[in-house]
Amino acid sequence: METLPRAIARPGLADMTGSVSGAAHLDNAGRRTDIDGLRALAVLPVVLFHIGVPGFFGGFIGVDVFFVISGYLITGIIVRELQHAQFSLIGFYRRRVLRIFPPLFVMLAVVSALAMASMLPSELIRYGRSLAATTAFVTNILFYSESGYFAPDSHAKLLLHTWSLSVEEQFYLFWPLILAGLHARAASAVRTIAIAITALSLYVATTQLVSDPSAAFYLIPSRAWELMVGALVAVLPWLSGRGRAAREIMGGAGILAILLCVKFYNDQLPFPGAAALPPCLGAAAILAAGARGGSLAGRLLSWRPLVLIGKLSFSLYLWHWPVIVFVQIGLLMEQTWPVRLAELAASLLLAWLSWRYVEQPFLNGGRGVASARVLGAGALSMALGAGLGWLCIQSAGLPGRYTASQLALAAYEHYDGDRRYRGGTCFVVSPDQHYDAEHCLRRDKDRPTLLIVGDSHAAHLWPGLHGEGHDWNVLQATQTGCRPVLPERRADGKRVPACRVFFRHILEEWLPAHPVDTVVLAGRWIGADLADLPAAIQAAKRGARRVLLVGPIQQYGAALPRYLVREAGGADGTARERGLVAGPFALDPAMRRLAAAQGADYVSLIDSLCQGRHCRAMATATVPLQFDYGHLTSEGSAIVAALLLRPPSEIAASTQTQATPTAAP
Repeated sequence: METLPRAIARPGLADMTGSVSGAAHLDNAGRRTDIDGLRALAVLPVVLFHIGVPGFFGGFIGVDVFFVISGYLITGIIVRELQHAQFSLIGFYRRRVLRIFPPLFVMLAVVSALAMASMLPSELIRYGRSLAATTAFVTNILFYSESGYFAPDSHAKLLLHTWSLSVEEQFYLFWPLILAGLHARAASAVRTIAIAITALSLYVATTQLVSDPSAAFYLIPSRAWELMVGALVAVLPWLSGRGRAAREIMGGAGILAILLCVKFYNDQLPFPGAAALPPCLGAAAILAAGARGGSLAGRLLSWRPLVLIGKLSFSLYLWHWPVIVFVQIGLLMEQTWPVRLAELAASLLLAWLSWRYVEQPFLNGGRGVASARVLGAGALSMALGAGLGWLCIQSAGLPGRYTASQLALAAYEHYDGDRRYRGGTCFVVSPDQHYDAEHCLRRDKDRPTLLIVGDSHAAHLWPGLHGEGHDWNVLQATQTGCRPVLPERRADGKRVPACRVFFRHILEEWLPAHPVDTVVLAGRWIGADLADLPAAIQAAKRGARRVLLVGPIQQYGAALPRYLVREAGGADGTARERGLVAGPFALDPAMRRLAAAQGADYVSLIDSLCQGRHCRAMATATVPLQFDYGHLTSEGSAIVAALLLRPPSEIAASTQTQATPTAAP
């Protein structure tokens, strides 16, 4: 997220900074209003993406746009000060403290109070770690270390969004020093090093995206190039649009690039890497176009509502994510349209309050305060934040807030699904992991063979089928995030995602050569899978005597243990039923009909585990059926396995008697 001192891009900068002396879009304070509009173009997609508004699935690229803006403006300020012999590291960090710390630490104070009141002990411990990491600006490193398929759910990480602040502050530990060190030599040295850093970081990003995608996303070596793209616009004046035609083309193309990425990117796209180039270059084009004069793009971005949102952008970014998380884990509300609108309104209101009563007073009132006092106050804030984080950790998450029975249920919130589902061997949870086919597909000629194929909602069947299916040789071919469907190959040659290649290999190559008795197809199904499931079922039938299609399991808006803890405390006994996600209930009858049409057996988990809006929540008297929004505990897996291992005649009879669809919650 871009974080900036107030003094930005004023007229009269030297040529090396990308002079804005000819810029047409300036307010009375000398601010480029088109940059405020560009901030709005960055923050709104991020917020709408996180809220879950359709059409903004690529909204995450807004953070990349902010990186470019920050690199451009901060580099311009530093170079200008160097040229006027006014630059000092103390002054630089003094401005950073005044700009960043007040709104950040006010947000942290409010969020910490709410976290200690509402979070489960394990969540509060993790929050304490992230709070301490935030105050030290290393949350990107922390969240990288926690990455993994069954790492704590992102919607329980109140400070997840601060990873981008950490990237920026880490960048500004070395970039000002490089600028100051090279400035005395020659402008050409600055430009050469800037180009070299950009190229090297982009190379790291593209290679790391294959070897370690989480590192490519979170860590500074693979993100620095995005800030450097903005820096290049500042130090390479020839990039600026000098003619009106050039400015119009650059500005229009820049806006179009960003909007197209917001519209057509999604979370299945390998990112950042080369895919981050279009939004970053689009932002750079807008910045360069506006540096020399006016354009239609500049006028559009200078529209007053956009400028206002741009001014609120830092506070809006800080507040929107905690609002979303608290709605889901504190209020236990599903993301319906009224809830989404309320989240947006609350985020905008908090952003305005923060900008009006925190950002502006500190920026305006801090100008005459001595640097030592400003930096000392910043250091004290960091110490207090780290101390509060330490308290959350050392107190074991303040367990005294809950009864013994509640604590036993809450412990399942950090259940290790990876280990129980054979993550890393037979359940591929990241692109750098190797599927161990020799181990996972090892056959036993003395027993009938059952093959589990699918995503994590297939992998969670393994503990139960392995434990309950004593008469079966159970094989497993599962990969995270990929339902076992076989889409038609595209005539345009578009590359099929790696997970689809995996399933094509299993179903169309391995299975015909190694026939099995039963194939179990399971996944976190969505409506779009109905078109591609027939091909997968028919492929499975060519290598199996029987195909068993497992319908969707009930899912919740938050982790099931959280609802159970609240119920055990005697509060809001209907929250769990209200928290049921409607999608699986609506999809289940359509999948039953599809299975019948394709000659596959069908097991409806919805009909087996739910009666109307009331679904089974406990596997035993003390163990929840599921440990997060929908994945099974080992004990829950055993219960579902018993349903799947029934004789085919029982399953067929059950399917016929349950033909009336269950009402969706």
